Amino acid sequence: MKRCAALAALLLMGACSSGTASQARPSPSPSLASPSSSPLSSLSPMPLQRLERYVFDGTTWSLGPRLPLPLDHPSAATLDDRVYIAGGHSNGRDSARMFRLDGDRWTELAPMQFARGGHALVAAARKLYAIGGNTSRGNVAAAEAYDPAANTWSVLPALPQPRNHVAGFTLNGMVCVDGGRSPTTARVDCLDVARRAWSRLADLPRAASGGGAVTLGGTVVVAGGEDASETRIIDQLVYMSGAPGATGATGASGWTVKQKMLAPRHGFERVDFQGRAWACGGGSAPGLHPVATCTSFGDGLSALANS
Repeated sequence: MKRCAALAALLLMGACSSGTASQARPSPSPSLASPSSSPLSSLSPMPLQRLERYVFDGTTWSLGPRLPLPLDHPSAATLDDRVYIAGGHSNGRDSARMFRLDGDRWTELAPMQFARGGHALVAAARKLYAIGGNTSRGNVAAAEAYDPAANTWSVLPALPQPRNHVAGFTLNGMVCVDGGRSPTTARVDCLDVARRAWSRLADLPRAASGGGAVTLGGTVVVAGGEDASETRIIDQLVYMSGAPGATGATGASGWTVKQKMLAPRHGFERVDFQGRAWACGGGSAPGLHPVATCTSFGDGLSALANS
């Protein structure tokens, strides 16, 4: 089983579900997981001090090892078939700690240089990139890269507009963050990792914070989040193609709107698993209204994005 399966489950750390547990199965796009028995059904509607990680293999869920400490608003990513988690807030304190999942245990690695939560953690060019977020003092503009071979972090040029609750993705050799808040924005910023320079892509059709993003076969999928008022969940589901021949100075087309997100939510991360974009957990309303639903999208994505 690929470790990227575990990433989908990490979305539920520090926030727990009051909804019906779900079992997700690959099916025609978009798909909605049907109710079934899973470890998620035991979660309470309040944050837990015990933290657990659930593993999804495309059919069923299984319980994995607990995290070393309770966290909310961490970020997770996979690199070289390994799951990493960095940052977050723990019992009211901002965290810079990072862990890697090694079999049935978590290994602590070098901490980030900047503590934060609500940030993006993106894998690209054999490194992990932590961008944006917030602390108890406000928004964070800091960007930094983790080299797993050296177990070190290096500071990068700062995000042009500091913000939190951003979603991260890769496109044409760039590491990008979209949306975010304080205030909520539709802005999309991309860091060229080779030139260490920031540029902007076209804004999202709607401002959003706490949404999710993932790149599938050169096409970016962005979905969900809270609206600019932070009082409503939006069903935005948009695509951007980074395929050769696309328009735009960055080699990318504009955003395409073709469908609406199935089971809209915020506070989740999109994950690429078995060639589909998955969304598991999150909240169905602003604040703490957690759900255990899993949805996926993937069939016909290339045709939709380029039509």
